Amino acid sequence: MKKKYLLALFLIVLSVCPVSADEKDESDLPFVLDEILFTEKQIEVSPLKTEIFMENYNIAGQPANVLDILKDRASIDFRGQSDLVPESDTIQMRGFDSRQFAVSVDGLVIQKTGGWWGSHYIDYGTIPFSIIDSIEIISGPHSALYDGKSFGGIINFKTKAPKAYDAPAFSGEVTANLRSYNTQSQNVQGEGGMKNFSLGVSYERSHTDGYLRNNEADMETVVGRMAYKLPTGGYVRLTGSYSYLEREIPCANDPARQDYDGGYPKVKEGDVPVRWRNPSDDSRRDYWGDTTRFDMNLPSDFGEFSLGVYYTDEGQHYHRNDFDYSRFTTNYVSYGGVFKHEIDLFDNHTLTTGLDTVRLYQKFSEKIVNTSAGFIQDRWAIIPELSLTLGLRYEDTSIWWDNWWEPSKSHPDGGFKDPSHPEKSVKRNYNQLVPKSFLTWQMDKIAPWLRDTSVSLGVSKIWTPRGYCEVCSAGSGIELEPTRGIGYDLVLTRRLFKNIGLSIDFSHYEFKEYPIWANAATDYFKNSIWGRRMLGLEKVHKDGVDVELNGSLMDTLKFYLSYSFNEWKYKGPHNGGPEEWADLDLSDRAKHRLNAGLRYQLFEKTLLLLDYKFQDDQVQQIIEIVDDDPSDLYVREAVLDSYHLFDFAVEQQLFENWNNIKKGTLKLYVNNLLDEEYSNSRGYPMTDRTFGAALTFKF
Repeated sequence: MKKKYLLALFLIVLSVCPVSADEKDESDLPFVLDEILFTEKQIEVSPLKTEIFMENYNIAGQPANVLDILKDRASIDFRGQSDLVPESDTIQMRGFDSRQFAVSVDGLVIQKTGGWWGSHYIDYGTIPFSIIDSIEIISGPHSALYDGKSFGGIINFKTKAPKAYDAPAFSGEVTANLRSYNTQSQNVQGEGGMKNFSLGVSYERSHTDGYLRNNEADMETVVGRMAYKLPTGGYVRLTGSYSYLEREIPCANDPARQDYDGGYPKVKEGDVPVRWRNPSDDSRRDYWGDTTRFDMNLPSDFGEFSLGVYYTDEGQHYHRNDFDYSRFTTNYVSYGGVFKHEIDLFDNHTLTTGLDTVRLYQKFSEKIVNTSAGFIQDRWAIIPELSLTLGLRYEDTSIWWDNWWEPSKSHPDGGFKDPSHPEKSVKRNYNQLVPKSFLTWQMDKIAPWLRDTSVSLGVSKIWTPRGYCEVCSAGSGIELEPTRGIGYDLVLTRRLFKNIGLSIDFSHYEFKEYPIWANAATDYFKNSIWGRRMLGLEKVHKDGVDVELNGSLMDTLKFYLSYSFNEWKYKGPHNGGPEEWADLDLSDRAKHRLNAGLRYQLFEKTLLLLDYKFQDDQVQQIIEIVDDDPSDLYVREAVLDSYHLFDFAVEQQLFENWNNIKKGTLKLYVNNLLDEEYSNSRGYPMTDRTFGAALTFKF
């Protein structure tokens, strides 16, 4: 029935006729189907990719970090403790866990780091918001240019390109934002240069008292960059950033406790990890980190050469008044690079070759992950209407699995987690050649009613030894084999009329050795020699539909709609064992998500914005550590109801070209307009109705 439904939807979309070939309007300008462009370059949609341009993209609120933009796409499932605080690994992508898609800056993958208790993350609060030019959301495993762990997709942050100046110049922007719960953010940035040399600096700060009890946060990021624009059109660029973040950890606020405070939302004691329950403990996590990046682009008669390298040093420390967490302080170092060469061969081949590598260490010396890869990808225009992209990626990965219990209540003298491997760190090597393919057929010449329509098919191998553990400092996967499988994406892209475009991605992925936590309520889990047992499920299928619909209903009314459906099924043997329990936990995702927005230009300088978000209900298993002992675990289920959220804003342009200020803008907004009650991924109450105002000056 499901296949018949999807086929019917596919045919209905094809039957929607665009403007006829004889009709003349602004949409009859040259049109490239591979890339549907929406008004003012806000969003570009092409098969498997949605690109959001930060300069013109607007939300019914004030974005203070990259998560505020990502949450507008239904394919991104925000799972943080509070929408007031950007946290670590607080999203899923198209139903995939945060360790099963890649996050990169200018095509260079960010390595997930972290610390104790399996907290291995990308901290989105540290990605500089001010230097991002656009965000690419790329679906599926079909690119040979990215790490194998990106089989769910890639989120690529593209930074602003260096400029050349005819005369010395300087420009900048200042934004101040104030919102309920003393939530505030400031962003100051400036850039300028002379001839081919340019400089840029930015400072970002945010603070919130938080909605939950003990949920205050302070975050600061400083960025500096300099670049030289080459006469050939390329550039060399150096970027440095430093971030410092302090986040309190929400505590219990239960009417059954003597310390209950009616000024905060109720959070039941049983829903909070044991080590964070007491409000007087003032528990928090501090993060600090700095990153240096160098990249260059060299066009030539022999193609385009590009190089990117980076070095990151970051750490974290937990605090609690009645406990010394000094031994839990972590320090991670990662460095790596990517080299690419792209050349047009003849008139119908674009060939990309390259190498990439990454090294990840704990405390500067303890090796964790070494990965090296080579790739080749060819985009072949077989005929003008048909193009085929074929790729091969060879990846070689070494992982040092942590096999040592630190002294604790359950292991007073420490010990090997797996006695059959009497080593504190167990090294394993993995390598594989992974083929990729993607075919696109532009159907304009078949019939007039198929004008501006394309169908694409991606079929690619999935392979990675890093399908779940990025930094196995608590040891949780030495017995697992690499995740492998195959991914299919069938994509329909169509311009319906004028600048309204539609993209539908039907996906089907099949996995072997799909990694998942065994159900923590089972004896299998509790008696595991690892303490936190994982399973490689023999056969798992994932089906999905992702829809993007964007454009203008009239000159003054623009809209977007984004929908995502995900369904996971275990197809292996059901014998009542741990695999069957794990099968139940595959459904720990919201099946349906829908986001939509309207932008109405009420007057020449007055813009109204309305955003809507829906998420289906779900049940999530949550594993808590008791008394800071990874072998002593408490398990509970969080039942998350479905929700409907509305955000509304009015943006007013105050002036233009006044006293050397190019533009002044005021935005007034209300988030959660109808005061919807809903929960985050831990079952805590999410933020109620909040009010805010943001003032921006460009000079």
